[in-house]
Amino acid sequence: MPPASTRAISSVERFFQFSLLGLVASGFFALAGSRYLDRPTLWLTFFALVLRGAMIAGWVKVTIPIRLVSAAAIGYVLFYPIDFYFLSHDFFTATLHGVCFLAAIKILTAEANRDYLYTAAVAFMELIGAALLSFQPSFFGWLALYILFAIAAFTSAEIRRGFERNEVIVHPARATVSWRLAVVTGAATCGILIITAGLFLIVPRTARAAAMLFPNAPRLTGYSNFVDLGGFGEISRDTRPVMHVLSYSRDLPRNVKWRGTALSHFDGKRWSEPPMTATDVTAVHGTPLQHTAEVAGTLQRSRRDGRRLLYRVDVNSSDTGTLFIAGTPEFINFTAPRLVRTAEDSFRVLPVTGEELRYEVSAHWGPPLASSLTRAERSRYLQLPPINTRIWSQARTWAGDEGTAAERARRIQEHLRRDYKYSLESTNQPVRDPLSHFLFVTRRGYCEYFASAMAVMLRTQGIPSRVVTGFQNGYFNEVSGLNVIRASDAHAWVEAWMPLPGRPDAQGWITLDPTPSAEAPRSSGLSARINMYLDAADSMWQQWVMAYDLGHQAILAAKFEGTLRALSQARLSTDKPWKAGFRTGLKSWTGWVVGLVVILALARLLRPRWKRLLLHLSARRIVQRGGTAHDASVLYAHMLDALARRGFHKPAWSTPLEFAMQLPAPEGVTVRRFTDLYYSVRFGGDAAGAVQMVEILRSWGK
Repeated sequence: MPPASTRAISSVERFFQFSLLGLVASGFFALAGSRYLDRPTLWLTFFALVLRGAMIAGWVKVTIPIRLVSAAAIGYVLFYPIDFYFLSHDFFTATLHGVCFLAAIKILTAEANRDYLYTAAVAFMELIGAALLSFQPSFFGWLALYILFAIAAFTSAEIRRGFERNEVIVHPARATVSWRLAVVTGAATCGILIITAGLFLIVPRTARAAAMLFPNAPRLTGYSNFVDLGGFGEISRDTRPVMHVLSYSRDLPRNVKWRGTALSHFDGKRWSEPPMTATDVTAVHGTPLQHTAEVAGTLQRSRRDGRRLLYRVDVNSSDTGTLFIAGTPEFINFTAPRLVRTAEDSFRVLPVTGEELRYEVSAHWGPPLASSLTRAERSRYLQLPPINTRIWSQARTWAGDEGTAAERARRIQEHLRRDYKYSLESTNQPVRDPLSHFLFVTRRGYCEYFASAMAVMLRTQGIPSRVVTGFQNGYFNEVSGLNVIRASDAHAWVEAWMPLPGRPDAQGWITLDPTPSAEAPRSSGLSARINMYLDAADSMWQQWVMAYDLGHQAILAAKFEGTLRALSQARLSTDKPWKAGFRTGLKSWTGWVVGLVVILALARLLRPRWKRLLLHLSARRIVQRGGTAHDASVLYAHMLDALARRGFHKPAWSTPLEFAMQLPAPEGVTVRRFTDLYYSVRFGGDAAGAVQMVEILRSWGK
């Protein structure tokens, strides 16, 4: 059996190796959560981490030749410009690939202290990259693990260096020191996180710096200010939340559409906004941090038909600044410097910073008001590129020659909803005429195909129309109390200018949706509940971490002040409700106190049993593996307990040997033998002596 000092060194070495591996792994997984790494990079680094873990555990023995490592390094130096110019097309992404490659090489070949220091530096680079790119709450978990492993690696490295400097150890450390290092590491990590949380509440920060450093980083998924035919397919498979809505009034209407912007220019393959000047909306009142704007006239704001909606919208980082609005907006509260209205009756905030958008809207939910079109606007909404003549004839056949414009539009909508199928499996292969391919070949497609087909057909019939993009539906999160809109809820529909229902003498913009209903299967049960909790955590992370600023500080200060004021009023009040509340609280606390007293009493009664059980488990381990200095101290304490039950108590000023010499026979002989073994194990490293100490205790019935 190896001596205790050797086993102590081995235990510390293994703890250090696993800590360093965890350091690299936590940095890597934090970086992987940013979604910037491709699959080959992910699998290569993950395989290296698993292989290194198996090597440290002793399951696998692998020796990589230095020549092979040098050849791989030279090869990657040559591969880097290829990755930059032809694969990644981005300096930062190519650099991340290089960092992961270095991490994989170093964790497999690290042997010297210089290699370990280099590996720790690579892990730190991974964490910095993840901090700049990650916008998910999972980063906090990986950061906490990184701090944990960093403290573990630092403490074990210091102990390891002490072993290296002292070849002869007079008083060897306990062989199994890993759990002690783990406890110290965990306590230090908790302290650091608590201090960091305090600083977090004091120092505001913003995501603007990251947006400035990485202007090409992914923003709001599922929406853009143009629509390519066939572009919604991949978006419809992305279930990431992109928008959260808090309704201050009643529940939101079913199948509510969150209108982003309208697109009126069509070139045969893409819908886009015309290059027209937007007009600024003047704020009527507000504070330096929040402005309120009236965006509707007196007639709209005085309406009594329909209902009012009052809600707050939190949009994930967007590079368009577009506001998504349900209903006809009347008032908008916003925090940006400028609010503009586009020529297509949508709203945007300027400048676009890439941060989270938060705004409040008071809107009317009901039929639209009448509106007018100028000759130039009517011409814009009827303009068409050269299209297949079959589309003209098909539109005339579906619309018919009789009826009003609204009736002909409804016929076209019904044909599309009845005779065509919504599908995510439609081919995304580029074709010369995607609209004709959809109408006469595949007869199935995404929502933008249906919206484009109807808008074009309406224009062939002389009905002004435009394609609208935004979001639809979503689901209500019972945990957070927010309505969640995902990227897969991105949608396109049609607005047509025609006579209003019940008012043939007035015309306005009517919403039409020719896309057949295709409800996506919703998860239920435990998985749905877990998703709700994860989304609630993500929403809290986005609000209180990514967007934490002076406004959030003011909210926290106001809540703290309100709590103190309520406590002060409750203390000064002598009303009976306060006394009743105090009695209720006293009763609830009494139950907890009684339960705690019962638990402590049971622990006191069962203490001898627990001590005997722990001694039995320690004795088995000592017999199998040998004892250490710590084990000798524990066994000696059990021996003193046994003597105390026989009436012999050791004075505090007496040494173990003096106490043994004072005892009468036959206890004195046995105790002197036990004391000699105690000295040899504790100060001489005699692991076998601990086994004899266990046998003596067993002979006493311990």
